[in-house]
Amino acid sequence: MDNRSDIKEYIKTIFWTLFVAVIVVAIVVVDIRLNVGEKSSQDIFSKEMTNISMSLDELKYLEKQHPKDYMINLKIAFLYEVLKDNQNAQINYKKALEKSDNSPFALYKAAMFYAGIKEYSVAINLAELLPDYPDKNIFELKARFYTKLANSFLEDEDFANSVKVHKIALKYAKNTNSDVENKTREDFAAAYNKYAEKYINENDPGHAIQMLKNALDVYPDAYAMYKLGLIYQNVDNEKAQYYMEKAYDTKPRIVNPEIYNKLLENLIKQLKDEGEYSKARFYSLKLDNFKRKFVNTNIFDGDLEIKDLKIITKRKKFFGKRRYYLCFDIQNKSSYSIDNMFIKFSIQPRGGKPFEVEQKVITRNNPLNAGKTTQDIEISLECENHDMFSKYAQIQIFARKNIRSPWVMVDYLTVSFIK
Repeated sequence: MDNRSDIKEYIKTIFWTLFVAVIVVAIVVVDIRLNVGEKSSQDIFSKEMTNISMSLDELKYLEKQHPKDYMINLKIAFLYEVLKDNQNAQINYKKALEKSDNSPFALYKAAMFYAGIKEYSVAINLAELLPDYPDKNIFELKARFYTKLANSFLEDEDFANSVKVHKIALKYAKNTNSDVENKTREDFAAAYNKYAEKYINENDPGHAIQMLKNALDVYPDAYAMYKLGLIYQNVDNEKAQYYMEKAYDTKPRIVNPEIYNKLLENLIKQLKDEGEYSKARFYSLKLDNFKRKFVNTNIFDGDLEIKDLKIITKRKKFFGKRRYYLCFDIQNKSSYSIDNMFIKFSIQPRGGKPFEVEQKVITRNNPLNAGKTTQDIEISLECENHDMFSKYAQIQIFARKNIRSPWVMVDYLTVSFIK
């Protein structure tokens, strides 16, 4: 009898121990899930730091095995740069320069480092040790270095020196490939743009205009065009229109359509008041063309409404392969017809990896007229894991009118699996 009661007590003890253990594990799992967002970035940072430390240890071991290999020291120096340990980075750059007898690549890397930490005189002295002979690779190293140096001056708001050094960078970049030259020109134009902003803030439009025109001499920068258009609004409406139109043709999204419309309306009124009716008619046509082009190119907030969105499954035949489809209706809530449109779904299934699907849904042969709805649009979902839709998916929906237009978010919602 005593033995039976002991066994019962033993079983009871085991049961309650297991029950408590399950509760504790459940609490820990919930805590992990609740804090995963906060911990993930810390974990990534910790892993990166661990990987860098391991890489440093490996490289230091290799340095002992190959004491004359200066590339190892360049790699070590770079990792110390990542760790923001400038002292050890400098030590290894000096070792690399000594071991390589001032090889062009070691000089370039060290010069770039010193430019980054704002020790400009050291950086320039190193760059000046680069060979003078005409070689495309040497020209590229010099172009990249002087661009880096010019951008560092720009960060310090030393605009005059930034422009001066950008001119040197461009001189070398012209002897390299088109990608390097274009990037050098783009950075140079950005420096002139910043220089112009200084004069705009000082209420000096004359010098601001000159800096922006200098930018355009270097590179067809849409921001410089648009800023010129804005400045000329108060000086010369025709010049303002010219630069705004060029900005729109280069980069449409930077132009505020209300400002441009107003500018054209003011210009038309001005020309009519001056009796220049043919010119006024010319700009009236430009205004009509701009409105039509802007509307035909862009989707605007509130233009579209996605209705009855669901995820469905179909089989081609009774034993055919199962496929998933997004099924939905689109209503055009704008006051104009849409004759070309792409739709993109960015999908995050519960328990699955995120993916995107894109398809053209409106064509000229089948336009979506104002106020009308296109029904039962289906987009096939190419996904291997069919179980990912067992519960629900979070979906962001984007639309655009052509491949050059930006994507505009139409909706963000959670969709349940239907059938």
